[in-house]
Amino acid sequence: MSKEWFRKWFSNKYYLELYRHRDSKEATDLINLIQRSVPLSSGAEVLDVCCGAGRHSIEFAKRGFDVTGFDLSGYLIGEAKKNKAALKEKNVNVKFLIKDMRDFNFGNSFELALNIFSSFGYFETDDENFSVFKNVKSSLKKKGYFVFDFLNEALLRKNLVKKDFIVVQGKKVHQERRIENNFVYKNIRIGKDVFTERIMLYSCAEIRAELEKTGFNVKNVYGDYFGNKFFLNKSNRFILIAQKN
Repeated sequence: MSKEWFRKWFSNKYYLELYRHRDSKEATDLINLIQRSVPLSSGAEVLDVCCGAGRHSIEFAKRGFDVTGFDLSGYLIGEAKKNKAALKEKNVNVKFLIKDMRDFNFGNSFELALNIFSSFGYFETDDENFSVFKNVKSSLKKKGYFVFDFLNEALLRKNLVKKDFIVVQGKKVHQERRIENNFVYKNIRIGKDVFTERIMLYSCAEIRAELEKTGFNVKNVYGDYFGNKFFLNKSNRFILIAQKN
């Protein structure tokens, strides 16, 4: 598979269709949790790292925040701009950029940065993956906050669904998953097209340690978007709320 598999898959219309169950309700739940956990000033500047089609960026902007979202996929950024244009609300402060998460620095501009929906671990090495944390730190104001949301690899390893079939836009989608060399792979076959997702697996403890090494203080660890406690053998994901030292 290509080292940069995400360029092909995240630029395909079926990506959004496959994950359409990750809807605005889910985005609202997470943002409610963030607002309960992070003391943001009115109109605070928010950075959405790997914003996709802009669900979370737009919801934050609708709540009065000044939001910048970026993604490497020109297709997804195009969809985000369409979603903004379709809003009934006017004067919503959100802009969308095309950027690589491995290479950004907004110069201590933001009170809050987000990296959510397991938009992490795409790259070959720890250095590449963890460079995102350094970039986030350099983009946050002093004492700014970082929200990191990722799958719980301990539960995934125990409950991996190796094969399933679903229907997307009237087309049968065959998905196969495997864990190999500490990556989880998903092969997605839609008609004659085949796409691959691959994410490096990290534990909550590993991510927490790396954040602290980078210069963050982890304030909260949640196991879902409602703020329940993280349990290693029960929670599907973990959400870390960290503050820049």
